[in-house]
Amino acid sequence: MRRILSLALAATLLAALPACAGTGGEQKRADLSAFAKTLQEKYEFAGYLSEMSPEYEYFEEDVERALPGLLAMDLEQRVLLHTMININNGEIDLVQAKSAEDAARAAEIFQARIDYMAGDGKNTGGVFYPGPTELWLNNAKVVTQGNYVMLVCGEDYERIAEDFNALF
Repeated sequence: MRRILSLALAATLLAALPACAGTGGEQKRADLSAFAKTLQEKYEFAGYLSEMSPEYEYFEEDVERALPGLLAMDLEQRVLLHTMININNGEIDLVQAKSAEDAARAAEIFQARIDYMAGDGKNTGGVFYPGPTELWLNNAKVVTQGNYVMLVCGEDYERIAEDFNALF
């Protein structure tokens, strides 16, 4: 009788294991480079953005000016899509941090970028011109999913945020 009860209990526990799978807090992995390429194909404005890569001659200087502190962070992934002209008509920045603390720091850096570009209502922001200023004021946001963080600024920013959230 004990043997039957033990087998029944073991079978019940084994049957319950699949229901527990995935509840350990492990986040789905996303390939941010592939996601960025998808955005560039799907959204017109994103197609005009260029990826800032370390091969670019002024990479460190430009990233430090735009996103101070980001290069000092030890990140799993980093994809930065920027315009390469002064009239900034959009931007998409994507990172995967190694910890929740680093993700929060990346989100702070991204929000500071939005705040700077849009201005404070009294002083001109980093984009200077009325159209881009309106874009940064009304069409930019930071989205966080676990250790993944995105800054998006563009006409389709809400749809891009939905696409980002759908990765997870």
